[in-house]
Amino acid sequence: MFKLNLKIAWRNLFKNKIYAAINIGGLALGLTAFVLMLLYINHEESYDSWSPDLKNVYQLREKHDQFTPDNKEHWNELANSKIAALLREKMPQIQAITKVSPNWDFVKGYSIKIAGADPIVVSKMTDSDSSFFKVFKYNFIHGNAESALNKPKSIVLKRDLALKLFGTEKVLGKTLKVMMWTSDPGQDLTITGVVTDPSTPQSVNFNALMRTGEKDSDPKGIGNTNYCELFAKLNEGQDTLALSKTLQYVYVDFKKALMSQQKINFKDVYKNGKTAGLKFVSIKDVHSNPPFQINWKEKLKPIIAIAIFLLLVSIINFINLATAQSVQRAKEVGVKKVLGAYKKQLITQFLLESSFQTIISLFLSVILIEIVLPGFNTQFNVELSFWHNPNLSSLIGQLFAVFIFVTLMAGFYPAYILSNYKPVSVLKGNYENGLSGLTLRNVLVVFQFVISVTFITAIGVMHKQTQYLNNKDLGFERSNLINIRTNYEDNLANRIMKIPGVTYVATTTQVMGNTFNVPEKIKYKGNDINLNTVSVTMDALPALGVRIILGRIFSRDYKQDTVNAVVLNEAAAKLISKNPIGEKYEVFNGSKNVSFQIIGVIKNYHNEGFNNQVLPTLYKVTNLGGAATTNNLLVRFNTSANSDIIKKIKKEWSILYPNYPMDYTSLDDEFTKILDENSRFMNMIILFSIISVSLSLLGLFALSTFVAKRRTKEIAVRKVLGASNLQIVNMLNKSFLILVISANLISWPIAYIIIKKWLDGFAYRIEMPFFPFIMATLISIVIAVLTVSIQARKAAVTDPVNALKYE
Repeated sequence: MFKLNLKIAWRNLFKNKIYAAINIGGLALGLTAFVLMLLYINHEESYDSWSPDLKNVYQLREKHDQFTPDNKEHWNELANSKIAALLREKMPQIQAITKVSPNWDFVKGYSIKIAGADPIVVSKMTDSDSSFFKVFKYNFIHGNAESALNKPKSIVLKRDLALKLFGTEKVLGKTLKVMMWTSDPGQDLTITGVVTDPSTPQSVNFNALMRTGEKDSDPKGIGNTNYCELFAKLNEGQDTLALSKTLQYVYVDFKKALMSQQKINFKDVYKNGKTAGLKFVSIKDVHSNPPFQINWKEKLKPIIAIAIFLLLVSIINFINLATAQSVQRAKEVGVKKVLGAYKKQLITQFLLESSFQTIISLFLSVILIEIVLPGFNTQFNVELSFWHNPNLSSLIGQLFAVFIFVTLMAGFYPAYILSNYKPVSVLKGNYENGLSGLTLRNVLVVFQFVISVTFITAIGVMHKQTQYLNNKDLGFERSNLINIRTNYEDNLANRIMKIPGVTYVATTTQVMGNTFNVPEKIKYKGNDINLNTVSVTMDALPALGVRIILGRIFSRDYKQDTVNAVVLNEAAAKLISKNPIGEKYEVFNGSKNVSFQIIGVIKNYHNEGFNNQVLPTLYKVTNLGGAATTNNLLVRFNTSANSDIIKKIKKEWSILYPNYPMDYTSLDDEFTKILDENSRFMNMIILFSIISVSLSLLGLFALSTFVAKRRTKEIAVRKVLGASNLQIVNMLNKSFLILVISANLISWPIAYIIIKKWLDGFAYRIEMPFFPFIMATLISIVIAVLTVSIQARKAAVTDPVNALKYE
């Protein structure tokens, strides 16, 4: 019986090639989107799962306002390095704890020099103390975890980096010189181990792990602090809830003692709900809960919803197309029922046919995944693979579950309808009474169009928001401006200034692509005001091309500008006075109050995207002329044809820093990066919208075919009584027009709620426009009418004699 049903399924596929191709192709598209999301979710969920030992590893997060984007307190993955020694002494429940340098976004890497070779910049070079491999277990192919970091000036390489640098993985005992900044003379490190990459992604990701010795001790002095990442491995069987309470007690005592040494009252700092805090975060939760950012689950929610909706649309399309062919299968079912076939047997047969098409669709989707995966990886900045997936067996199990789900969802309803025909009616040729479920099919088409119209509306609003951001006044001139990733040094700055075409060379701690937010509490007329502080050189504000609103900006004509003069942005000025020029405020520097005078107000300028408001900020010129640790060197050109100028800058660079390749970015590129995430999301919406609309049209085409078949005799009678072809087409269009208009009315509030939530994620956004809603409605009506009209005209021109002759 199974073999016979398989033959029937195969013959039906070939008999109805066009319907089968549409069915399988539509389902394959929906499955492709869904499986891509499945791959991505599996990848994100697999972080830090390569070893069972990691279940006892935790990151320590401290609550403070250092390095935060809004200068407010957050749970920060950068913690005071002195905490490591404190916990080793006070908490025996901790088996090992290690200090790790953070991978700063603005540091593209360190320069590595090997004898006889040119220097290259290597990213993700991490510095740690000797305990790293006591916390994290790695597979050593050369060397061993016990001795790899026993001595300072040691380095452990990943296998891929060893092959890149030396052409072999057998590199134990070899040395390489590492330079961490331009003027760094470098330090020779001995290779003491080579490890393989874990099978799953890592939160602490490195290409090379160094022990330079800097993490072996903590800064001396009461007020000196070094921040780094801390990871602890707990002893087996620890009660983490009780341990967290102990951790908090130990930390609060530590903070009280530290503040007492600094002559700061603990209760004065931690009041009004503000608390000192230190907590454990399981290593498996580190990646999914980044500080200051939306976690990947929140980011992916709209994409997951889109993928699910697309799969549902393709399933609905499958159902509509299957039921549209039901007239052709009616007599087959009628004959089988007369010959004694049970309803259960018929349902099994049609489910088998559905599963046959589903499995073809699934194989086709795997091929499509391999084709689109490189582009998907680029869009999401990941490295996913289907066949080389580390969890391939688990993925195949998930695909099998998807196959069962889709087969039942797509196949059960058509199987039920087909098996439910009344044999007496259909064998007489009367399909009117033998068919049912038209209402449900109408609902499915409406649901498809609700999704499609929502997508089209979203495209319109997103396009307008993107246009708004592209054309928004940033408060500075981003064109003809580059940022070299280095600290300010007079020798380099003077050489660059001599190059024709260069107008300014400066540095600042706040520029698009690399920002240091440093909070400062000022006292103005007895009131405490929290502001963000930015250090600049004399030419930084002119180099950025900021707009002056009141007063002036820094000038070499005023000696006080390097001592106690400040410039405010609009946001800071609003907190002080309508006209703050000449006003003074005080700052407590640890021993006494220092007075500063406001000399100017500039327009707010954007440096961190549009998701957050511009912080109230004050700008100071440092005493030495440049902030030493900005890693920003701004160079302003007087022409857009600057490629030759950049070549000359590189030449001057190579003279001063032959062992450190120059790395720079343009402010135009940094602005594009800020918009990239929204652009990628919009491109995905456009792609999915095209697929969704196409599938909806196929579903509408299928339903119009079904209705035309169902109303064959009615159309014939109307034609005999004198109805024109146009009247027949209008009659069939009318019912579908009602469906499409209903779908639009339902989609409008849904689209409004979803799009408003997306817009609320921007601090700077447009008002909800009405035009995209109207356009989406018009587009959906036009394409629906055109689609139905094709099938309606075909039915209208049919000879009525053929429809009525059996009577």
